[in-house]
Amino acid sequence: MKNTIYLCVLAFLMTGCSYTVYDMNKGLLSISKKDSYTVKYSADIPAGTTAEIGYTDKGNTVQTVKDATGKWEKVVELPSGQEVMLRIDVKLPQTNPASQLTTVQTVDGVVVDEKVQTGKKVMYRFGYKLP
Repeated sequence: MKNTIYLCVLAFLMTGCSYTVYDMNKGLLSISKKDSYTVKYSADIPAGTTAEIGYTDKGNTVQTVKDATGKWEKVVELPSGQEVMLRIDVKLPQTNPASQLTTVQTVDGVVVDEKVQTGKKVMYRFGYKLP
């Protein structure tokens, strides 16, 4: 009986939260194989908030940017066969209309992923492997 009450309370509390979780791994990209690729990460972070961003850099290392604001972009040259990951965590301000996080990733100028998220707390994860 206690467990049922706890579960009901937990469900009630979670309905008041607005989390947006986008977590996808696209696997191996179906693009032509070459020695290296130009990967561009970009995010449009709403005014009045900051984001923590993690992205794959050369040598398969993950770089972290804390307190990113506004229009954020990073272009890196990555070798063939490398795993690529972009991670963004942000608490969006509650505005009307709803504020949103816009993310775009391109490989050699071709869009691999483009998403718009809304909610109170956005957790965006997107990964893939270069051929």
